[in-house]
Amino acid sequence: MTDCVNTRISTNFKTTLYMTIDTNQYYQRLEKKINSFSVRLMSDTKWTKVFKTLSEYYAIINKCLIKDIWDDVLREIDIPSVENYSTTFHNSGIKDVMTGGPSLFKEIEWIEFPSNWLIEREMRNEKLEPHKRSQDILKIKECLLTIGQLEIEMTTDKLILYGYK
Repeated sequence: MTDCVNTRISTNFKTTLYMTIDTNQYYQRLEKKINSFSVRLMSDTKWTKVFKTLSEYYAIINKCLIKDIWDDVLREIDIPSVENYSTTFHNSGIKDVMTGGPSLFKEIEWIEFPSNWLIEREMRNEKLEPHKRSQDILKIKECLLTIGQLEIEMTTDKLILYGYK
């Protein structure tokens, strides 16, 4: 009997379309994609340390975006408190379906923390002035550096932690 896995192939506001593919085929595609990068910088263990550390400091993290290896979409993920860590993460990936998941840590190309962003607002079809939001990416970087050596890029606009380059 062939093992199968459900893979998200299309998403819109109301529905997600899944197709069933052979698990071996999926892992072959995954390894081929991973091998297309010149450097693998993170392991499941290191990603677990990163997300557990972020959970310890969840109060200072207002926005975290994940870029996976499959497309160019940045997906937002809420970083839970330590007490709620296991509702979003497991040892090798993300349970959270809000990110387009579930997904494996090895599918993360990078995570990004913007310093500033706007939240668009509307009321009765009238555009309102957007809310301006921010977070201290220097504090987030300091938290991440407690883990050990990580490939981090920081500008005034954002902080990026790379899984692959």
